[in-house]
Amino acid sequence: MILATTATVAALCSNCGEMEFQALSLFAFSRLGHESFKCHCRTPLLKVSSHNRRVFSLYYQCAYCGETHYLRLNRRAIWGKKALPLICPEFSAIVGFIGPKQKVVQACQEQEKSMGELAEELGYVEEFENPEAMLRLLDHLHSLAEEDKLGCGCGNHQLAFELLPDRIELYCDLCEALGIIYADSMDKIWPVVSMGALYLEENNTWFINRACERQLAMINKEE
Repeated sequence: MILATTATVAALCSNCGEMEFQALSLFAFSRLGHESFKCHCRTPLLKVSSHNRRVFSLYYQCAYCGETHYLRLNRRAIWGKKALPLICPEFSAIVGFIGPKQKVVQACQEQEKSMGELAEELGYVEEFENPEAMLRLLDHLHSLAEEDKLGCGCGNHQLAFELLPDRIELYCDLCEALGIIYADSMDKIWPVVSMGALYLEENNTWFINRACERQLAMINKEE
């Protein structure tokens, strides 16, 4: 019989929206009785504690509802043969997985969603003035973020964003830069979705649609 002593934790960060992967060793509980994990952006993700290494209390910060959820698990559930999903009970959405590394990676790949899909899942679409334009813009921003081409001139690549009925507001927490993108029509978003990279202006507020329209107008004039 082979006893697994290392599991992989994958958790969706409630701040930057990235899926973070961490290793969880059974032997860690012989020292402190608990193990805590943070995202690379320093946001707390998950805590596991146990007094006897048989029953474990698991607390994870939810990226969907913002609350902390709790699970009580036995050792086999964590260091077993399957990837155990971490679920938001309010939205019935998967926040992450815990289990064997290969199974966790596979489960995350199957569950990967774009920002547009997440917006639909969370029920935001009904609030948008133009759902088609907003979802198209969200997916483009998601693609830029995955390629590390979305950020701020100050060097921060972990932007926060707020969804509003007619626009997206991108924030830099380091220098307080703000980028506003209107998405109430397809005409307004096309100049933005044609951009191969997007970086906010350090310490400034930037109306991105207008800047893109001016840039396109200059290009057309030169031609």
